[in-house]
Amino acid sequence: MFAVWMLLGALLTRIYLLFAHQRHTPYLELDLDALPALEDGLETLAGLTDGAIHEGNAVAVLQDGALFPAMQADIRAARHTVHLESFVWTKGTLENQFERLLCDKAQQDVKVRLLVDAIGASGAGKACFKRFAEGPVEFAEYCKARLVNLRRFNQRTHRKLLIIDGEIGYVFGHGIADQWLGRGEDREHWRDTAVRLEGPVVRALQAVFMENWIEETHRVPCGPGCFPTLAAKGPVPVHVFSSASGDTVSSVALVYTVAIASARREVIIQNPYFAPDDGVCELLGKMVDRGVAVHLMVPGKHTDSPFVRDAGCHLYDSLLRAGVRLYEFEPTLPHQKVVVVDGVWSHVGSTNFDARSLALNEEVGVGILDRDIASQLRSAFEADLKRSSEITLAQWRKRSWRARAWSWLAYRLHDQL
Repeated sequence: MFAVWMLLGALLTRIYLLFAHQRHTPYLELDLDALPALEDGLETLAGLTDGAIHEGNAVAVLQDGALFPAMQADIRAARHTVHLESFVWTKGTLENQFERLLCDKAQQDVKVRLLVDAIGASGAGKACFKRFAEGPVEFAEYCKARLVNLRRFNQRTHRKLLIIDGEIGYVFGHGIADQWLGRGEDREHWRDTAVRLEGPVVRALQAVFMENWIEETHRVPCGPGCFPTLAAKGPVPVHVFSSASGDTVSSVALVYTVAIASARREVIIQNPYFAPDDGVCELLGKMVDRGVAVHLMVPGKHTDSPFVRDAGCHLYDSLLRAGVRLYEFEPTLPHQKVVVVDGVWSHVGSTNFDARSLALNEEVGVGILDRDIASQLRSAFEADLKRSSEITLAQWRKRSWRARAWSWLAYRLHDQL
């Protein structure tokens, strides 16, 4: 009997550790008057998140399915290394294209390293991953279900990165799945945004990829195409921020918070999963009180995670009362994770505005200080507005008590979503 109780105790302890470990996303006390505008305070934002400003970069914005021809062209041109990290990988046309391309490059003596999340990639074709595992591609699944991985199983890599020869980098919200093909025109084709980068910032993106690759495989890549000396390629300053499961404080949460709090005129947020802690809503309300126009775009009825949407709906009343402009995108899931502040600083990356991204997942994003990039992202937002409906407070308060009760209950569980 004693052995049974010992076994039960060990099991309960393991389950507790499985779900209890997460980064801290505490309520942050901010001196709004002391925070400089982002044009002057980029060093502060980067320094607070253990990052650095990389000068001299070229940045291109890629919308929707336009990402994949660009990625595939750069992979075809690779001379030394192809490093790809993805959360979602699903069988279909896009999987077939990447399978052939990555295997072809690996057979040309290019070091191809592919890291996918074991849960996010659970819909992949078995033959595809078998070919990777048995062929020339160096392939790994992050936190695959095993007894030895039980402690880490609730930690997922949600990062989306591609680095070519250590010289070209992509940061995106897309997965390798056919719903990202197209232009976000209907429920089968999602909206999303990516950036392609050249210049010194790619070195930092390579370091983020290496972190998870070494953690999962215990193999240390080196040689040509890993960390080459990088010359300036353009005029744009960029900083990279990432969060890992072992961090004490969530850098991605800190970037979102400080960037929004630094706004002087306007904040635009587009995010597919908006269910943060109450402190985020309080901050957005404070920014409205300071004269900042705050625009938030979230999914309408088309979402792959209705429970997260329901949890986020619990926050709508307080957001609308605070003066936040709230829009629901109608044609499909708006999957981009974009923030634009004051028309000068932009974020593109993998991080959702929910507890899982902010406190658990491995995430990555880039902050870009450039008016032209901010203008492109704002123009894309304005185009999305034409396919969205604005939610008003009067309209929202007409919901049934059942809908209110359900969203209240969903939000009680938001930190486990």
